Amino acid sequence: MALVYRLGVFVVLLIIAVALGLYLGKISVGEDPTLASLANQTESPDAAATKQDMEKPSDIPETAPPLFFFPGKATDADWDIVGGQAAMAAEADIHRYMVAIAPGWFDEEQSVDIERYEATLSRYVALDGQAAFLIWVNLNPPVRWFEQHPEAAMRVNDVLQPYPSPSSTVWQEAARRSLVQLINSLESGAHGNRILGYVLCALQDQRWLLPEERDVSAANQRGFQQWLQRYYKSDEALQKAWNDENASAQNAAIMPECDEPEEPAPLFLELPAQQRVVDFQRYSSESVADALAAFASVTAETSAKGLSLIIAAPYGHSFEALPNDCGQFGLELLLESDLNTLISPVSYADRGLGGVGGVMGPVDSMLVRGKKWFLIDDTRTGLERDPVSGEFARIRGINVEDVYEVQRRNFALALAYRMGLVWTDPQGEGWLHDTEQWTHFKQLHEIYARQMQEDDAKDADGGEAVMTVVVDESSRFYLHCDGRVNAALLQRGRDAAFRSGVRLRFHLLRDVLEDFAPPTPVYLFLNAFRLTEAERSRLHGRLAREQAAAIWVYAPGYVAENADAKNIAAVTGMDVRQFEAPFETGSMYLLSGQYMRAEEKFGGGDTWSPAFYIEPEEETDFLAQYVNAKDKGSVAIVTLPEGWTSVYVAEPGLTPALLCELLQILEQHIYTTPVERSYFDALFARDDIVALHASHAGKRAVYFGGFYDIQDLLDPSLGWLQKESIMLPVRTGETRILRRKPIQAGAG
Repeated sequence: MALVYRLGVFVVLLIIAVALGLYLGKISVGEDPTLASLANQTESPDAAATKQDMEKPSDIPETAPPLFFFPGKATDADWDIVGGQAAMAAEADIHRYMVAIAPGWFDEEQSVDIERYEATLSRYVALDGQAAFLIWVNLNPPVRWFEQHPEAAMRVNDVLQPYPSPSSTVWQEAARRSLVQLINSLESGAHGNRILGYVLCALQDQRWLLPEERDVSAANQRGFQQWLQRYYKSDEALQKAWNDENASAQNAAIMPECDEPEEPAPLFLELPAQQRVVDFQRYSSESVADALAAFASVTAETSAKGLSLIIAAPYGHSFEALPNDCGQFGLELLLESDLNTLISPVSYADRGLGGVGGVMGPVDSMLVRGKKWFLIDDTRTGLERDPVSGEFARIRGINVEDVYEVQRRNFALALAYRMGLVWTDPQGEGWLHDTEQWTHFKQLHEIYARQMQEDDAKDADGGEAVMTVVVDESSRFYLHCDGRVNAALLQRGRDAAFRSGVRLRFHLLRDVLEDFAPPTPVYLFLNAFRLTEAERSRLHGRLAREQAAAIWVYAPGYVAENADAKNIAAVTGMDVRQFEAPFETGSMYLLSGQYMRAEEKFGGGDTWSPAFYIEPEEETDFLAQYVNAKDKGSVAIVTLPEGWTSVYVAEPGLTPALLCELLQILEQHIYTTPVERSYFDALFARDDIVALHASHAGKRAVYFGGFYDIQDLLDPSLGWLQKESIMLPVRTGETRILRRKPIQAGAG
């Protein structure tokens, strides 16, 4: 009876999941109504040869901008809506489609699966002879499979869930067989030449997310124990790390749910007493990353597409305020895997009109390795279908130009960083069912195509940046599951960087430590909480070699061999101390600059434990002090004897104004300078692209740092010859995309 009850819960949960609406930014596709699989199928040599010998029809372009249409969660019943949008996409010269095809899971339905795959793609090809496909593959099994294999499912509060446990070998093997069958069937089928690659998806929201409540299944329990055995090598090492003479990898239990601590509880876990929590949070991400890497390898080995194959996954959301045990923080393990493309929506924070709409993860950690990052643009367009007439119209009060400006902002981010962009109708409801909108997309497609030609002509590599924004995944594991600190430091810190008006790169801390990240004059360390003495020395050595500046935020290096403010002092080169009790922050700027006035207040409104301050020293210059402790510095700068500059922001978080002031003090080029006032627009600048999305209406002075010919890409009638700066009047939320070109010899 217990099993029947649990299986009943399966069905209820799945029905609820399908029924729920998909709000802005969520990526999810539905279960295909037909679910079947051919177990243990392998590709025959003849089939492989057939695929390799297939010639690409002449009407499919060899190269095109990485712009896609994705109908999301659409089903067969939605084809009249999806087909209408696909036809509009083809008319707009956008021929790349992301299509969700669920693999089969049952041997007896193999022929049905193959027919289903062919029928799905044939519909697109009938509308668009140049169609090419990126296949969205849901590796979550259907409920009927879980009925036969309940041991593979997650178990939360003694209730089975409709998601596989990432450490389940039963699921991994079954999913591998299903994935192989899907790839072989697609690539040997009528449309095999049109396959660009595969997006591997699983777990909650199909984004490789673990649920907030812990999976206590036997599979996860066994996975954690095996991880401890690999990580510590012996029980003696485990007992020392946990300070528990009875600890053993063979009997280690899953950690209880990580509740938000009551204020003002400490943000950091207590070591060694809570080292087991650190380990479980690390294991949670590594187990998900290991499973994803294994499926990426299967895809690479099975497909006949070779080096051109896109192997993608929705992963790497390191800047988002997700729980620290959600499974999304194992990107370091995936960088050298067969996974070559990451996919994410624009950030869920500050994504509306006038907002930043920033990247979710360290895009340059992928790009510097020759890999890719795709943005999903799931902007709500306000289009709805009248259930009686079947006609599409916008919801009253929605300004269509505002929608277009947000879409242009997202496009500008993708263009500047050379990312792919996916316009999606998440539920297949017709959000993009509008010819005017596709005319707008066609213009963006043409801009991207021209930019690709420009890049090819001059071998563009993104150009030099002013500041590298550094995020550390491992440091999250030393925190309680406190979304507050992640929102303050990671989300708002990233957005402050985008609003600072300088050219940016985004990297994992590992890239900076191992010299994968190219040199920049400034490094912004948002959450480098965990630094060993050796890592600290390597960072200092790099900063000294480059004579660079480091901006450290909140608690850099606080956790080393132990947790101590002395470690922060060693990182920053300043006399940093910890408040004895939880402290309500809030600071006052001490200088009068271009972006902040003397005695202007910033930060505050929250109590932090621990909280830190800077003691005055002869070599250290205070830039700000706490309002509630006026003798204690909250922002300071010092030039070290080795020649590098250290800026420490003890206040937990950055504002755009403060960051601009720091960059100006460090004598870095800022593209936008105040005219009427400081607006702190979102700015995306790479190579020859300078794009801004206006936070408010007004005039903007854009300073290019030299004389260039300037072209407005969205309005080709606008251009400026031999200009060092230009004045732009903008509306609230308006997006301007400018391309600067060096002045030709002899011009003028």
